[in-house]
Amino acid sequence: MASASYTWTLTAYQQQGRLWLKWSTTAPFRAQQGQISVYKSTGFPSNPQDNRQAWKWDDFGNTPWDTGLTWGSDWYCAYIAEKSPNGPYTYVTQLVTQGATNPALDTAE
Repeated sequence: MASASYTWTLTAYQQQGRLWLKWSTTAPFRAQQGQISVYKSTGFPSNPQDNRQAWKWDDFGNTPWDTGLTWGSDWYCAYIAEKSPNGPYTYVTQLVTQGATNPALDTAE
């Protein structure tokens, strides 16, 4: 039996004072109904589709993405997808921006 392992990567960075996100994967396929989501809260919601400030389909033609949101700390960003076709959404990868205290890239796999 053959097996394979893939990664999905999400990176947040500041450009012209705004939050930008870019994503990639080593998989030869997209995540099921994949979306990139941004939340402004004290944590990730239990339902990944709730309380989003912004979101975008994960089409690779959409990356990088200017969210239109001001760069700063505590933006909760996630790559989400359906667990199964028409199933509930789950987190694929998550990151929290560090803003001005860490102006370098924030990346999660």
